[in-house]
Amino acid sequence: MRPGVLWRLVGSLVLMSTARAEASAQASAEFDRSVLRARGVDPDVAEYFRRAARFAAGRHRVALSVNGIPSGQVMAMFDGEGQLCLDANLLERAGIAASLNAYPGADDPQCVSVDQGLAGAQVRLDPGQNLVHLVVPADWLLRPTESRGSWDSGGMAGVLNYDALVIAGSAAGQSSAYRSVGTELGFNAGDWVVRSRQNYTSFQGVTRFETLYTQASKTWERFDAHIQLGQLNMRSPLFSTGPFTGVQIFPENALSAGADGLGGGSLVHGLAYSTARVEVRQSAIVIYTTLVPAGPFTLRDLPLISDRVDLEVSVFEENGERRDFHVPAADVRPVRLGAVSSYGLAAGKIRQFPGSERDTPAFFAASRDWRWGPQTQTSAGWMGAEGYQSMGWGISQALTRTTILGLQQLGSRTAQGTRGQEMQATLNTVAGAGLTVGLTAGQRSSGFRYLSEASLDPAVGDPLARATHHWSLSLRRADSSWGAVSGSLTRYKGAGGNGNSRISTAWSRAFDWATFSLSVEHDRAEQAGRTGVFANIGVPLGRNRRLSISTRHDDSRGLRTGARYTEQVSDSLGYSIGADRSAAGRNDLNARLNALPRYTSAELGYAQTSAGARHYDLALRGGLALHEEGVTPSPYPLRDTFGLLKVGDSAGIKIGTSQGPVWTDGAGRAVAAALPAYQASRIEIDTVSLPGNVEVPNGFQEVRAARGAVPRLDFQAGMVRRLMLYVRNEEGTPVAKGLGVYDHEGQYLTTVVDAGLVYLEDAPDVVRLNVTRADERICRLEFDTRQLPASTEPYDRLEVVCQEG
Repeated sequence: MRPGVLWRLVGSLVLMSTARAEASAQASAEFDRSVLRARGVDPDVAEYFRRAARFAAGRHRVALSVNGIPSGQVMAMFDGEGQLCLDANLLERAGIAASLNAYPGADDPQCVSVDQGLAGAQVRLDPGQNLVHLVVPADWLLRPTESRGSWDSGGMAGVLNYDALVIAGSAAGQSSAYRSVGTELGFNAGDWVVRSRQNYTSFQGVTRFETLYTQASKTWERFDAHIQLGQLNMRSPLFSTGPFTGVQIFPENALSAGADGLGGGSLVHGLAYSTARVEVRQSAIVIYTTLVPAGPFTLRDLPLISDRVDLEVSVFEENGERRDFHVPAADVRPVRLGAVSSYGLAAGKIRQFPGSERDTPAFFAASRDWRWGPQTQTSAGWMGAEGYQSMGWGISQALTRTTILGLQQLGSRTAQGTRGQEMQATLNTVAGAGLTVGLTAGQRSSGFRYLSEASLDPAVGDPLARATHHWSLSLRRADSSWGAVSGSLTRYKGAGGNGNSRISTAWSRAFDWATFSLSVEHDRAEQAGRTGVFANIGVPLGRNRRLSISTRHDDSRGLRTGARYTEQVSDSLGYSIGADRSAAGRNDLNARLNALPRYTSAELGYAQTSAGARHYDLALRGGLALHEEGVTPSPYPLRDTFGLLKVGDSAGIKIGTSQGPVWTDGAGRAVAAALPAYQASRIEIDTVSLPGNVEVPNGFQEVRAARGAVPRLDFQAGMVRRLMLYVRNEEGTPVAKGLGVYDHEGQYLTTVVDAGLVYLEDAPDVVRLNVTRADERICRLEFDTRQLPASTEPYDRLEVVCQEG
C-alpha cells in the first residue's frame, strides 16, 4: 500500500493533534496506540507517519519556485532527514542575492540548512510534485537584469526537418502529379541556431528548386538583443527589402514580453470548394503550401518573409480550377502596441534569385520605437542604398482601452528621380456586445518603390501585386445566444486601373446536439465575379465520432450535397469517409487518414468521381535530431529551441510535450520538438505506456530553456519487480489485515492490505520480511525472487508461509 493511502486510513481511525514548528513548517502527530491496536492497525506504523512527506536523502533534480514564481529546475541536495540543503548553484538559480563563495558547490557533500544560510526564509517541500517552494523577503532577490541564468542554456544537436506533399490524379486517360519537398538543415551549438531551408516543387514537367534562406542567429541576453547573420528576411515594422544577405539586430522580446516571432499569430482566411491545395506566396516566393478540406479554412503562423509585403494566396481545386486572392499585410497581423520600446538595425545586399533581373544593391537600415506612456507608441527609421533612400514614421495610439489607431507613412527616392509615398492607416476596436471591428486603408503613389523594386519600370510587374489603393473592413462577434459571426470586405486597385474585391462572411452556432455553420465568399476581378456558399451541420456521435452533412454551391460546379463521418480512434490515429452528390445525380467518394505513427506525421487522402477520375495525396512531416548518441526522430519539425529526452532503454513510452505526444525510440530517446524560449514548459510521461517492469520515480519535469538551447531531460527509469504476496502462517491461516510489514533491519515497508495480502513495490533479489502479529509476536518469511519465472505482468503473484522465529 502506498504511504499516502495508508495516511488517510490511519487519519480516519485515530485522534490526532498537530503542532507546526515555525522554522521547518513540518507537521507531527501523536497517535493513540490502544485505539490503533483495537482497529487492527499496527501501532508501530504510526511512527512512520508522524512527520510530513519529505525527500529521500541525496541529490535530486527538482522544480524550484521562489515567491510563487517558477525558477526552472535545479539539482538540490537533501540531508538524512529529507530537508533541503543550500548550495551556490541553487541560490544562483533562485536569483537570491548572496555571496555564493560562502556556500558549498554542487559536488560538496556539506549541508547548509535553510535556517543556517537564509535565516528568516520559508521552505515548503512537495515530494509528490517534485517541487521546492522558497519564500524570501523581496529585497533579497536580484533585479531582473541581475538574475539572468534562471534558464537552461547550451547543448548541441543537428537538425533535419522535412515536409513532403505528393498529389497524383488520373482522368480520361490523362494523369498528372504534383510534388513538393521542403527541408530545413542546421544545428544548435552554444545557443547559436543555424538553419538552411530549401524547397523543391515539380508539376507538369516543370521543376523548381529554391533556397529560401541560410542563416545563423543568437540571443545576447545581456542586451536583450537577437542577432541574425546570413540570408535573411527583414524584421522591421517600416521597411521591406525582400530577401537579403547580411546582418540584422532586433530585440529579443521573449525575454521581456514573450512576443512571438515573425509570422507568429498570422491569420489568413479562405474558402475551398473541394479538397484543395493552397499556396501562399510573398515577393513571388512560395512560403507555405498545404491541403485543406472543402469549406472555410484558416492558415495560422505562416513563415512570413516580411510584415510589410502583401500575401498572394492561390487555391487549386480538385477539378484543376485555380482561384487567387490577395491579403494586405496589415490584415495578416493587426496593429497592436509593443510591450517595450524596440529598435532594428540591418545591413546587407539584396539577394538575386534565378530568373530575376532586379538589381542587388547594398543597403543599411535603422529604425526605432518609442513608448510614450501606456497609450502611445511611435516609430521612425531610415534606409539608404546606392541610388535609393527611404524614410518613414509611424504611430500607434490607444484611443480607449479597446481601440487602437495606427498610422504609417513611407517615402522613397531613386537615382532615376522617381519619388513616391505610401500611407497606411489601421483601426482596431472592440465595440459593445463583443463586436470586434478592424479597418485598414492604404494608398501608394505610382513613384513609390521598395528597395527590391527600385530598378523596376512602373509598367513592369503584376499591377495587383503593386496596388495603388487598398482597403479592408473586418467584423467579428461572438455571442452565446447567436453564435460566432465574422465578415470581411477587401478591395484592391492596381496601377493599371484593374482591381479586384473579395467579400466573405461566416456564421457558426453550437448546440448540445449539433453545430451549424454557414460561409459565403464572393470574388470579383474586373468584370467577372464568382460566388461560393458552404453550409454544414455537425452531429457528435460520441466522444470521438462525428457526422457532418454539408451543402455547397459555386459558379463552376453548381450545387452539391455531401456527408462525412469522422472518427478519432486515438491521439495518434484518425480517419474520415465522405460522399458528395451533384445536382445532376453524380456521386463522388473520398476518404482521409491522419496518423501519427510515433516518429513522423502522415496524412493520406483518396477521392473518386462518378466519371472514373481518381485523386491521391500523401503528406509527411517531421524532423530528426542528430546528437552524439545517434539520431532521434520526431513527428514534428524541430524549432529553434528543443529538448532531448531519455527514459531508460525502452521503446514506445509516450511523453506529453507542448507540441503533442511523442514516443521513445529503441534507445529510450525522444525529442520535445519545440520549447518556448525563456518560459516554463512541462514534460510528462504517460505512465500507462510504461512496461510493467519499468518504473519512473518522477514522471514529469519542468524546463525553462534559453533560445537556441538543447536541454537534456533524463527521466530516471529502473527495472522493478513488483510482488503480490499471499502470506499465511504455519497453520495455513492468512495473516490479519492491518499488520505492519518490515524489512530485516526493522524499517517499515507496508501494511497487510487484506487478509494475507501484501504488495511490495520494488522487491530485492532476496526478500526478508518481518510481520508483527496482533499479539506482538513476529513471524518471518524469506525467499529468492531470482528463482521466479520471467514475466511481463505488472506484478508477480506468490504464496509464502510466514514462520515464527
